[in-house]
Amino acid sequence: MFTPITASPLRQAGVYTTIAFTAETAIGLIFRGSASPAAPMLSILVPVLSVVAVTFGFTPRGRRREIWSGVGLRRAAFRFWPIAIAVPVAVVAVPYALAWAVGLVTFHDLAPSLPDLALPADLFTGIILGEEIGWRGFLLPRLREVTSGRRAALITGFLHGLFHVPLLTLTASYDSAGNRWVVVPVVVVTITAAGVFYAWLRERSDSIWPVAITHNMVNSVLDLATSTAATTSPVAVSYVAGESGLATFAAVALVAAVVLRRTEACPALTRPDIPFPTQSPYLDYPAL
Repeated sequence: MFTPITASPLRQAGVYTTIAFTAETAIGLIFRGSASPAAPMLSILVPVLSVVAVTFGFTPRGRRREIWSGVGLRRAAFRFWPIAIAVPVAVVAVPYALAWAVGLVTFHDLAPSLPDLALPADLFTGIILGEEIGWRGFLLPRLREVTSGRRAALITGFLHGLFHVPLLTLTASYDSAGNRWVVVPVVVVTITAAGVFYAWLRERSDSIWPVAITHNMVNSVLDLATSTAATTSPVAVSYVAGESGLATFAAVALVAAVVLRRTEACPALTRPDIPFPTQSPYLDYPAL
């Protein structure tokens, strides 16, 4: 019999992380050695289902509503949507442009693929049921209650990066090209750095929508580049561009460094009953 958790943010974060990593490892084992697209699609659902599990399996009835009220679904935050779209497009496109410039890839049939970028098929899933409800909607605010804003952003990003390791190491369905000893660390540190920008969007917009759009745009641009790029050396391209590319990491790290440089190392938000604010006195991210 499970004992309901208290309002302790650290316990909630621990339960969520345990459930998410256990489920993701199970998916990796079920699809071990497989290139089935079902593995990453199921993986997308794990974070939000982990929040559901925390809500109904470990939280007293009287405190369940507050979990979902703080996720950030109430505000659309439209004014942040342009930057949520532009930054990931630039960060993903620049490394592929570099790969094209050095002759590693050529592009074909780009125009017919552009509608997939403007209206990706997985937009609804990526926003409503995707990873960001779990990572920046649930986990980030709880870590913000027990540590500084900078640390909360980096820890959330790092855990999000580690979350991908089971699929990277056990299956062939996710970033399968390249040596695992190179690809896995680069993917983890890239997602960790991306988590800084995701946290900035979450904090400044007081909404999960811009974050989910950014995350989904990253996936969509990567899909577009993969579907239109031709290369004789997929392994070499994987080390330059894409989620495992060193040029991609450099671009993401630059964005993260700019955000962190302009962010004060503010104290933790210690009262669990305080909502995640738009103008936070605890994490002074720069305004647009």
